[in-house]
Order: sequence, then structure tokens, then C-alpha cells
Amino acid sequence: MTLPPANLQSPSGAPAAAPLDLRRLAWTTALGILGLMTILGLLAWLFREPLEALGRQFVAVLGGPGVALGFFIPDAFTVPLPNDAFSMFGLIGGMPYWTVVFWGTVGSLLGGTTGFFIGRLLQRTVWFQQLLARRGSEIHGLVRRYGPWAIAAAALTPLPYSIACWTAGAMDMRFSVFIAVSLLRVVRVAGYLWLIQAGFFTLGA
Repeated sequence: MTLPPANLQSPSGAPAAAPLDLRRLAWTTALGILGLMTILGLLAWLFREPLEALGRQFVAVLGGPGVALGFFIPDAFTVPLPNDAFSMFGLIGGMPYWTVVFWGTVGSLLGGTTGFFIGRLLQRTVWFQQLLARRGSEIHGLVRRYGPWAIAAAALTPLPYSIACWTAGAMDMRFSVFIAVSLLRVVRVAGYLWLIQAGFFTLGA
């Protein structure tokens, strides 16, 4: 199953993106979820006490803003930082579930917005175009082809959300459309945190 194209204008000479294969994306997401829960269960079984101590220290020092920062940096600057580790430490450190979801979503939306305006500001620079070609050509092509549908897919799945945000800004997508679709990040943050909770506190019990 594939999504219909959004019929957006692409830059002259830009290569056409391959269709977005929803079935393959669903399988990739499901395997990632299975792997996450397995790893968390093993970590909880082997290292529960030190991880809980580290979580309590994380909450005492950084609290909710620390969770937000853990989402802001990778979503704004496409840094390979495991944002779910920050929400995990917030949760196992004693923060309520929905408090962690709130801070993670705020950080992600602020990061995505920053990435959006980075793309808009740097869209015509050679450096930025080369960076997209090297690190995000696939998602760049998908956003060109599918517009908000690709942003939604990146907000919910393992597709690189930060690159999607950069591309949306570089394409001059309307910010109101971008931020409305990006609100789906709350589903991503809450869903993965629920998996962390189930993997760490249930499978690892």
C-alpha cells in the first residue's frame, strides 16, 4: 500500500522520490517496537537498581526540562541522540507518565519548529543542499512528493523527523500546516513511553 502523491512542485532537475511503502514502514516500526521492548526488559532484569538510581538523579537535577532538551536537540539538529532514553529516565526516576509525555512533546515540537526555520533560512545555501543529499535524500524526496503526509509519517514512525522538518521549511510549506501535522508527535512520545513502561516495569519484573 502506498500513499497518493501530494502533487507538490519539486525543484528543477530534482530526482523523483520512490513511493512511500506503508506496509514496509509498518513492518519496520513493528520490528523496532519489538526490539525496544526486548532490550528494555533485559536492561530492567539485569540493571534495574542502578538504572532507577540514575533516573532519580536525572529527575532531581534536570527534571522535565531535561526530558524536553533530550527531544529538542535531535529533532532540531538531526543529532543521533536517543531521545527516548531521556523520557525513560524521567519515567523510572519517578516523574508521572503524562508529565513526561508533556515535556517530551514540548521539546519535540520546539525542536521540529527550529528545524523548520533552519531549513527555510538555509534552503538556498550549497552547504545545506549537500547535507540533505548526504544524510536525508530519501526523506527529502518523500516530503517533496507527499507534503504533509510525509511529515505525519515521520512524526509517528522511525523516519527521520528532523530531516522532514528541515525539508518542510526548505520547501516553504505553510507553517500552520507543518505544526498542525507535527502535533502527532504527542502520539509518538506517549506511545513509545508506554512501551518503555511495559518493557521496563512489566517484562523486566
